[in-house]
Order: sequence, then structure tokens, then C-alpha cells
Amino acid sequence: MTELSPGALVWAGFDGEQVPGPLLDAIRAGNIGGLVLFAFRDNIRSKDQVRAMVREAQDAAARGGLPPVPIAVDQEGGSVVRVGYRAVFPSAMAIGATGDPRNAERAARAVAEGLLADGITVNHAPVCDVNVEPRNPVIGTRSFGDDAERVAQFTAAWVRGSEGAGVASTPKHFPGHGDTSLDSHFTRPDVTVDRATLDRRELLPFRSAFAAGATTVMSAHIRYTALDTEAPATISRPILTDLLRHDLRFDGLSMTDSLDMSGIADISIEDVVVTGLEAGVDAMMVTSGLERQLVAARWIADRVRPERVADALRRATWFRERFGRTALDTDFDDEPRRDLSREIAEASITRVGPTLPRFDGKLRVLYFEPKQASPVEELSTPASTFETALRRHLGDRVAFSNDGRLPEGPGPLVVCSTNAWFQPEQAARVKKALAGGGVLCAVRSPYDAALVPDMPALLSYGDVPASLEALAAVLAGTRQAEGRLPVELP
Repeated sequence: MTELSPGALVWAGFDGEQVPGPLLDAIRAGNIGGLVLFAFRDNIRSKDQVRAMVREAQDAAARGGLPPVPIAVDQEGGSVVRVGYRAVFPSAMAIGATGDPRNAERAARAVAEGLLADGITVNHAPVCDVNVEPRNPVIGTRSFGDDAERVAQFTAAWVRGSEGAGVASTPKHFPGHGDTSLDSHFTRPDVTVDRATLDRRELLPFRSAFAAGATTVMSAHIRYTALDTEAPATISRPILTDLLRHDLRFDGLSMTDSLDMSGIADISIEDVVVTGLEAGVDAMMVTSGLERQLVAARWIADRVRPERVADALRRATWFRERFGRTALDTDFDDEPRRDLSREIAEASITRVGPTLPRFDGKLRVLYFEPKQASPVEELSTPASTFETALRRHLGDRVAFSNDGRLPEGPGPLVVCSTNAWFQPEQAARVKKALAGGGVLCAVRSPYDAALVPDMPALLSYGDVPASLEALAAVLAGTRQAEGRLPVELP
């Protein structure tokens, strides 16, 4: 294999449906080592477009005498989906609610097979965070639950499924983002629990993921005062070398979360790249800023100790040799994977509170639209997806409203909330609507059920189509709610 330069440690994101010319030139010259694709940046529009885009990037690498570059996405399922044209799976918490870790392994394998068909070889999943903080605004249903041992079982299963299919898994956000009430996209949280708690809780799923064969790990823009009183994990040697390499004995590729995030933005990008490499990171996610991306390799070469660069390049070389591939350029049947997604969703729907009433006759449904729609086109209209699913089961027996007004007429009332736990205005409207009785459907956060503890509630842990269709089937009486609550409600 051709010897890689320090640029192999820089991964880049970009805008648009094609890789910009200067980035292609940088790939050819060895100054970019990987690409990260995002739906909201219009990188992912269709199968043919993605395959053509990936092929162009790999052609650039080949012209430089280099192996293919790894291509990454965040395809967790649930609220974090980049590729909407493939089978889309329920959230990690929905999978956790099935009670069967084999569902995580099956889902991860199916997701990986779809990604690999289009030349995407790295999935930034699973989320290993233990969601012990109900007010956590950024993890929530992205976590398998709030019990460390159960989360560890599911994350290990996901790793086995993904790596077994040939796609790198990326346990994140090391060493844990579950015990925060702040979002590191917008600010830098602190986790202040003691080291014993971190060992027992936060680190357990990472240990299991590493033991299962994870090839990468992603660090968090969070400060852990028991490990390092000064630096966030992204640039912390006590965390990225002493803990990750020495204590946990992980020798795979270590990467940062996006360096665009506000949790790290108070430090200059040059200092983050240099300090992060010195601390133990191998791959820097410079997800925007073409100028920064193009000079990052020079920062590394000029300011990072040669022995540290060599150590990172050893891992980058091994990783690229294993996960640098081109698209299959063959037809790919997604239907068996869509069937699996539906099966998992059906097993995840959970009832809490009193027994559901009988839904004879008409059903009145009030759906509170999410404030933030999915950036993936196929998933951007959950209300209409749910209404269509209900009408498929119940025909004209459904009176459906998503404009905030109670549907008129007789029949029991079903109120569908979307993260009302985090939105006081919606929470007040949900409580008011159900003051006279009814059923709550918490279609995103399960913690919404705590708003009306005396009411029956159905939890779907997300509003991807498979989850909404499964929820509709339970309301229609054609399926039972068989899921098990994977978190403790406040």
C-alpha cells in the first residue's frame, strides 16, 4: 500500500451533490483521508447520485496512486438518518424496547449492507451513551436506554452486525454523553460524576463495543472533571491516551466529533487539530471550511510530534486498507430490510399507564407537528405518514388534525406529542387536550408520558415510517403493544 501522508488524518465534509473540485484535488494529493456525508448539506439525494459522487472521489484517489478513501455517514436510525432512500430503522431506544439485542445486530447488518452497496464504508453508530438524564436534549432516543448493562448488550450486538457486514462501526460519544442536560452541538457540557461512576456506567457500553470488534471510536466535546479538569475529551490526553489506549486497550482508529460544533468552537481549529492529535486522536473531522480542510495536513506536519503522527498514520493506513472501497454498482433489493425494520418497530411499541380503552367507532387524533423536521426528504412528513397508516387500517373512522385544533365529533381522543417534555408550550397544550381523558401517543421522546401519568400512553421512540405504521396498527387493534420501557420515567 502507498505510504500515507499526514493528510490521511483529515476527514472532510462539503456542501452539494458533488465533491468540490478542490477537495477532489486534495484527495488525489493525499491531503484528505476520508469524507463525511450529510443529508442536510444535500450530499445524499438518490442512489445513483451518491454512487456517482463516491465513484468520483475514489477515481481522484486512484489518480494519485492512493487506495480508496473511507466514506462515512451517521445512519443510527430514528432521529438520525442520512440515507433515506434505503431501509430506515427505528431508533436505538425503540430497538432497546424490543428487549432482544439480536434486533440490534440484525438492524446494524441490514443498514451496513445498504450503505456498502453505495460505497459508504463507515457508520457513525452505535450510540453508547447511557441516557440517565431525562432532560438530555441531544441523546434521548438515540440511546438504547438508561441501564448500562442493557445498553452494553445492545451496543455490542450493533457492532457485531455492522462490522460483520464490512462497515466500520463508531461507538460514540466517548466517554459518554448520557448524563448531560446540554447539547454539545451548541455549548460545552460538563459531566461531574466520580471515576467509579464513570467506570460502572458510562464506560461499560464502550468496553462491550470494543470487545465486540469495533474498529473506530468517536470522542465527545464534553469535559469530564474526574478525568481531566481542564480539557474536553476531544483534546484530552488523560482521556484519549491514558484511558482509551492504556486502560481500555483500544487500538482502533480514534476520531473526533465534528469540529464545527460549538462544544469545541471556543478553541481555534488549528489548535484543536494539533492538540487533539497530540492527545491521541487519529482522525480530525473538519466537516466544513475548505481553507481549513486544505491546510490541516500542514498544521499536523508542522506542529505535531513525528512519532505521534506516525502512530496515527499506522492506524489510518490499516483502517483505509480495510474500509477504503468502491460502490458495488449492482442492483440491491431493500425490501427484506424494510420488512425487518417493520418487524422491529412492531415489537417496540410500548404501553405505559392504564389499559387502553376500546377503540370502537370513530377515532379522533390530534397530532402536534415537530418543530424540527427531518432533513431527509423521505422522512420529513411524519404527520401525513401517520394519518395514511391510520386510514389504511380504519378508513373514514379517523378524524385527524395537525393544526392544533381538537377534531370534532364523537370517539376517543388520541393526542400525539413530539418531544413535549422539552417544549413547555406543547406540554401545556397536550395536558389541556387530555384533561377530559384519552390516550397519549409519544411519538418521539418517551418522557412525554410523564406529563400525563394517569393516562394510558403508547410510546414509539421515534417517527420514522416503520414506527408510525406500527403505532397505527396498535391503535387499530390489529397488534398488541409488546415493547418494554427501556428507561425509567420521571
